[in-house]
Amino acid sequence: MTARVLIVDDEPDELALITRHVRRLGHDAVGVKSAEEALANPELDTVDVAIVDLRLPGMGGWELIDVLHERRPDLPVVVTSVLDADDYPHVEAWLPKPFTGDGVQAALARALAGGS
Repeated sequence: MTARVLIVDDEPDELALITRHVRRLGHDAVGVKSAEEALANPELDTVDVAIVDLRLPGMGGWELIDVLHERRPDLPVVVTSVLDADDYPHVEAWLPKPFTGDGVQAALARALAGGS
């Protein structure tokens, strides 16, 4: 299955790396650098999963995830962060930094399977 993946990360290198891993897995990637940009993006309604960095300028990742869950209750979310995984909000999958291609693949598979 080819998925459309929204990637939200304010670090250009991290955004580029996650985007590259997602595309190598055969998925479409929509990369943005802020929560505000993600919410304003018309493609938000067509993505199948979101990968959200928790530490974002302006609106933070936690708040973005809350808004995503309100707007798209069925949208699976993957958290990526340098923070301790114990501090992550309730989401379908986790991708602690630094991440690997295998980590991206596992997190997307878990999220797309509904977090099971």
